[in-house]
Amino acid sequence: MRGRLTTAAWLAAVLLAAVNLRPVIASVPPIVDAVRGSLGLSASAAGVLTAVPVVCMGLFAPAAAWAAGRWGTGRTMALALALLTVATAVRPLAGTGLLYGATVLVGVAIAVGGALMPALVRDRFPDRVGPVTGLYTTALISGALIGSGGTEPLRDFLGGSWRSALALWALPAGLALAVCWLVVRPAVAPRGVAVAVGSDWSPWRDRDAWMVTLYMGGQSLLYYAPLAWLAARYTELGWSAARAGGLLALFSATQVVSALVAPALARRDPRPAIVVALLLAIGCLVLIGVSPLSAPALWAALLGLGVGANFSLALTVVGQVAPTPADTPRASGMAFFVGYLLASLGPVAVGFLHDLTGGFRVPYLALVPIGLLTLGFGVAAGTVVTRRSIR
Repeated sequence: MRGRLTTAAWLAAVLLAAVNLRPVIASVPPIVDAVRGSLGLSASAAGVLTAVPVVCMGLFAPAAAWAAGRWGTGRTMALALALLTVATAVRPLAGTGLLYGATVLVGVAIAVGGALMPALVRDRFPDRVGPVTGLYTTALISGALIGSGGTEPLRDFLGGSWRSALALWALPAGLALAVCWLVVRPAVAPRGVAVAVGSDWSPWRDRDAWMVTLYMGGQSLLYYAPLAWLAARYTELGWSAARAGGLLALFSATQVVSALVAPALARRDPRPAIVVALLLAIGCLVLIGVSPLSAPALWAALLGLGVGANFSLALTVVGQVAPTPADTPRASGMAFFVGYLLASLGPVAVGFLHDLTGGFRVPYLALVPIGLLTLGFGVAAGTVVTRRSIR
């Protein structure tokens, strides 16, 4: 009975941690016009607010395995949540300098917490890695949904203050920290990330690992670019911020469905699911670029289905590309490092192209060739996983 309670407590800690790793990013795009107007930011500078955490998610991902080996996976997760709570609370309190500086700290916290998730799940749920991975992936996406859909109504409730609306996302992060610390604290000895002693495998020298990493990066870019600019695409067309934020929430909501379903459909061979999901995302990006008002809710919903499926499929192949479970932190560290650095280019590039062309048609169409490249990497990554499962 005690073992079941401990497992349930760890599951609650994992899910609460996961659900808090995205609202701090997703809460900015729905109110980006208010932030820009208040601080006098260009579209490119505003895009950096979404891009910076993604850059940090790449830069600091490899450090997570080192920290977990030193202090334990659970304690390191608690430290990441503590940093996330404090940085989220203070980032909108003063001027532009604190906003960007605290956003960097937010990115560090998300990087460490996100990179620890696969290792923490494998460490605490060795017999349920697949189901728990699906649950925490859904929690990540749900956090983005809550952040994107709830920030504008929260701002209205708080009298139009975008600063208060952003700062209040520290409260659920603090709750996740409290639960995580209660679970971690009774542990006698921290459990770290297993590293194969003497193993000479390196993902940096492995072609298969590079295919998986580039797939991870491409599909992440196709997610973060519309996350940053989907609402702005429609406010520029005359929509209210609340209505555009609702469209962004729909984009996030459909991701929950596909993130849960896609891994089950791709249990033996992920390649068909990868192809369908990417073609769906690419097609919707074209439609949002050239015909945004013909069926905006449908385009946003289908785009969400495509990127949500790709996210869960990418995490699936990342977890299987390493030759042994002990090598998984190395593979995920490389995939997050390179992948999220590539993904961080998306919001800034779309903002830059918008400033250059005066609209969003060209920026959205520019994402199409990136999607086609990602399709090639995704098929290659799926081939790796399929080949190894047959063995």
